[in-house]
Amino acid sequence: MGVRNTRCARATAVATVAALLTAALVPCASAKSGSKNRVETGASTVELVWPLPPDQPRIRYLGTLTGESDYQKNESRFRRFLLGRRTEPGVSLHKPYGVTTDSAGRIYVSDTGLGTIVVFDETARQVNVLTDEGGVRLVTPIGMAIDRDDRLFVADADLNQVFCIGPDGQLLMSIGASEKLQNPTGVAIDQARGRLYVVDSHLHKLFIYDLAGRLLETWGSRGSIAGTFNFPTNIALDPSGNVYVVDTGNFRVQVFDPDGKLLIAFGEAGDGSGSFHRPKGIALDSDQNIYVVDAAFNNFQIFDREGQLLLFVG
Repeated sequence: MGVRNTRCARATAVATVAALLTAALVPCASAKSGSKNRVETGASTVELVWPLPPDQPRIRYLGTLTGESDYQKNESRFRRFLLGRRTEPGVSLHKPYGVTTDSAGRIYVSDTGLGTIVVFDETARQVNVLTDEGGVRLVTPIGMAIDRDDRLFVADADLNQVFCIGPDGQLLMSIGASEKLQNPTGVAIDQARGRLYVVDSHLHKLFIYDLAGRLLETWGSRGSIAGTFNFPTNIALDPSGNVYVVDTGNFRVQVFDPDGKLLIAFGEAGDGSGSFHRPKGIALDSDQNIYVVDAAFNNFQIFDREGQLLLFVG
């Protein structure tokens, strides 16, 4: 699986990724802001922050990624004079799902509509996509995680495997065929313990492998009582190795210690603050605040480590 520049790629639909472009839970009332994080409203521009004044802002919108056009907007007139205006549309996100970053700060976005991984390189100001030259053609890439060696682990919900791809784009191994995974979605890596966590939505289980792809154990079964799952989707880890699982069909997040002991669970079905309808994405910040994206609400909610709602955005 190689990497190719997207000037040869084609995609007509445009979607947005803003999850990694939001400053999290830090006072920003005095922060200096450029035009990138401001939105025009008529004759003026406003900075998007949450909560709204007079409360102290804690979240500040930084920007949006859509595709190769993000890096063409500010081309100089001199460059256009020399090279001409680009007419090729390049790649644009179609149906983005997972987001992760590597050691160089490149942003990887799994796109189920394009059936590939789109890589945004802010430093080089270019967008690349993974190709099938390295040994596998992805169909429906979902969850992703990158280890300290910049190996990319990506779950494909249609191929029912997790693929490990090296920094050079070559396929290193595939995981899950012998376990007959049915719908792998969320992926997370515990580097300290040498573990790879894979959520299988249709088997209602969490599969734990070592980083060589050998199965160590499984957690869970289908149900609604504590410690069971109903179509779980995504997963995140904290620095202590605690495991945060979005139990989508039970409208909750469950938190386990590294040995699989349930620590807390929070959330319930509803349309009010702190409730869930279609919880999907999950991430933690450096203070171990928990961010949960809800696909039905089109927002994300922020909880403290005890599961108490702090703020919702969107």
